[in-house]
Amino acid sequence: MSFRTQVAAAVTAAFIVAGLHLDGAGPSVTGSATVTVSAVPNARVSCGDYSGGALTREGDTGSRVREVRCLLAYRGWGVAGADDRYGSGVTAAVRAFQAWDDLRGCAISLKADGIVGPSTWAALRSGDGCPRTGENA
Repeated sequence: MSFRTQVAAAVTAAFIVAGLHLDGAGPSVTGSATVTVSAVPNARVSCGDYSGGALTREGDTGSRVREVRCLLAYRGWGVAGADDRYGSGVTAAVRAFQAWDDLRGCAISLKADGIVGPSTWAALRSGDGCPRTGENA
């Protein structure tokens, strides 16, 4: 088993143990439940496939898409399959992640459009899942 596969398996197991969903549905929040996210605001997360910030959207393929899929899985918004295509499942997972920022308590909201632009890249890679002031929307 490759190191990458071992890491993916460990992350998946951690999400399951924590009660997070890997199907793009995200954590379940009902009633007056509080979502607590341990945060290291200045930490930077990377899967090692792509480190840039180019606009990435449905129809794209390659290393940018692999990075998006990996970061989504890390955040608990995994998408079925292991290819490098940005299809409707990835779009739905990105939209869900973008819409979920209010529950994380982020100071800046992301536009829930399913497109990974500079702010969404920053949020996916940040220690607490939030974009920072001064980053483009």
